[in-house]
Amino acid sequence: MRFEFLGTGTSHGIPVIGCNCDCCRSSDSRDKRFRSSVWITEGDVCSPSTSILIDMGPDFRSQALKSSINRLDALLLTHGHADHLNGLDDIRIFSHTASHAPSSAGKVRVYPETKGEGLPVYGNKWTLQDVHQRFSYIFVPVAEGGGKPKLKTIDCKIYHEDNPLVIGGLSIIPVPLLHGHLETSGWLIFKNYRMEGEIGIAYLTDCNQIPDASLELLKGFKSSLQHLVIDGLRVAPHSTHFAFSEALAMAMQIGARQSWLTHLCHDMTHTQAQEYLKNGISSDSRACGFHCEPAYDGLVLTI
Repeated sequence: MRFEFLGTGTSHGIPVIGCNCDCCRSSDSRDKRFRSSVWITEGDVCSPSTSILIDMGPDFRSQALKSSINRLDALLLTHGHADHLNGLDDIRIFSHTASHAPSSAGKVRVYPETKGEGLPVYGNKWTLQDVHQRFSYIFVPVAEGGGKPKLKTIDCKIYHEDNPLVIGGLSIIPVPLLHGHLETSGWLIFKNYRMEGEIGIAYLTDCNQIPDASLELLKGFKSSLQHLVIDGLRVAPHSTHFAFSEALAMAMQIGARQSWLTHLCHDMTHTQAQEYLKNGISSDSRACGFHCEPAYDGLVLTI
C-alpha cells in the first residue's frame, strides 16, 4: 500500500493569500501546502490495481496533475467543509454522465457515460447531505451540456470493525470524530485485515475530540498500526482542531509506530514545527519508540 499526502495544509493553504509571514515567504518546499487530502494505491503507482482518494478540496485538479492520478475506485470523505469537498466537480474525468454537443452538421452528438452506478463516495450522513445540497446539479437529469460527475453516495455507518469496507486488497473502517460540534469521519486502512501480517494506517484529520468508542477502536489496533496521521493545526488552542500538544497526547495514547501531523497552518515553518514536536516528546516516550513529525505535501508512506 502506498499512501501519498496530496495536501497537508489548513483551509487557507500555504502560502496564505496576502500574507508576508516567514512561513508564507519560505523557500522550503515543505512549507508549500495544498488543502488536506491523501491518495492511497496498491500496485504500480503508474497503473494501480486500487486507487482511493480521501477528500477532494479546491486544489484537487493541481494535486491530481502533480501526482499523475489517472484513475479512481472510490472517494472517502471526512466531512463537507469547502477545503475537503469543493473539488468534487473535477471527479467527472473519472466518472461522468453522458454529454451532448452539436456536430458540424447540426446534429447532436452524444458522448456515452461511464458504465455502472457511478464512482462510490463514502461519508457520514451529514457529509453526504452537504454533497447533495451543494452539488445538487449532479443528482438531477439534464437534457444537454458537458456532462456531470456520476456518483453513488453511500453512508459509511454500515461499515465497522466486523464489516469493513473492502476495496481491492484494502479493508477500511470509518472512525467517528468530532470537529467542534460537527461529526466527521476518520478512516482506518488495512492490508491483510484480520490475517497474519495485518498492518494499517489511521487518518484522523479535522478533529478536536475522539469519542471514547473511537479511541478504544484505535487502541485495539495498536499492534498493527504502523502510521497515525492526526489533525494538528498549531501550538495555540483552537475550538475545532487539535493543538500540537493535544495531538501529541492523543497520538501517544493510540500508540502507532509513527505519527504525523496534518492540516497545519502558517504559524510555524516546517522546521520550526519539527523542533517543537521533538521538544514536546519526553525522553521516556522516545525511549519507547514514539515518533511524531509534521507531514508535508508529497510525503509517501509505504507499507
